[in-house]
Amino acid sequence: MVKELHKRGFGKLRVIPSISPSGLAWRCVLINQTKKYKFIASTWIQTIENIDSRGEIKLSPKELAGLFIKKNVEFIEHCKGKNEEYEKWFNQVVKSLKNDELPYAFDLSDFFFPTSYWLTTKGNEIRTLPNEKDYY
Repeated sequence: MVKELHKRGFGKLRVIPSISPSGLAWRCVLINQTKKYKFIASTWIQTIENIDSRGEIKLSPKELAGLFIKKNVEFIEHCKGKNEEYEKWFNQVVKSLKNDELPYAFDLSDFFFPTSYWLTTKGNEIRTLPNEKDYY
């Protein structure tokens, strides 16, 4: 969905993915580039009606992006503009993920130290942009 939002001109939208302390839930926070506006996407996704009995979203990324824009106008307006470096990096992150693999910047345990990489649920490392940890 974020990749699609970037295509639609919301390049100042950034993603901060994380894992719950138990490791059983993936969480996703969206922020704008200035860090003034924050949106908890993983909570919003749970409110969507087009989710099947297994908890999988039935909407395509394009449909989900359209719904996100429609339902979250105030937040998304603060994400308008370009950030070519981040958009290119994020696109590469999405392409690098395998089926059933999710990235995370950190887990939500008691101790968190920002790093220069994200981990994935399959144990892979994804190098981040040099200043990415400043957004956490």
